[in-house]
Amino acid sequence: MTDTIYYLTGRGGQLDKGLGEAILERGYKLSGREMTGTFSKLPFQNQIDLITQDLQGGFWHKDARAIAVSYGAYLLLHALADLEPYVGNILLLSPVLGGVTNSGSMRYFSPPRSDKLVRTVVEGCFPVPNNIEIHVGDSDWQSPYQRAEQFTQAVSGKCGVVPGAGHKLGKTYVTAVLDSWCVQ
Repeated sequence: MTDTIYYLTGRGGQLDKGLGEAILERGYKLSGREMTGTFSKLPFQNQIDLITQDLQGGFWHKDARAIAVSYGAYLLLHALADLEPYVGNILLLSPVLGGVTNSGSMRYFSPPRSDKLVRTVVEGCFPVPNNIEIHVGDSDWQSPYQRAEQFTQAVSGKCGVVPGAGHKLGKTYVTAVLDSWCVQ
């Protein structure tokens, strides 16, 4: 087992705050990328290339652990989509899986290459990772749980849907997930 977890925050997140702090409290070290500052200003492909380099440079073995949240998960999945199947363990919380529109609230989100992940699932060509677990809220308009369930089914993963939760899953729920996932 490795004592360092690769972590990609959500937008505006910091490696040593929130979830990162909870990971550190469990005795792990962190490596990864924050969706802030210089990294967030890079072109989309450059972000994917850096994540790919990070994974292949130190987190591409069966005991590797990668955690990503929201837009960080989107970037991670885009990096993995063009590689051999990931051999480590992946935990995604409220992952963005593509573009979404919420006509009721007149909100939309369209990240770069917004149809790629959905297309790879439909075409059955996303490289199936060794172990992937996704958790989403059933009221998360940015990460519709139906899409997360479809994705995890396509890659033989696990999907937890949190009743009544939106994009933030809640500290109690995430703590339990993290405790369970860290001992796998």
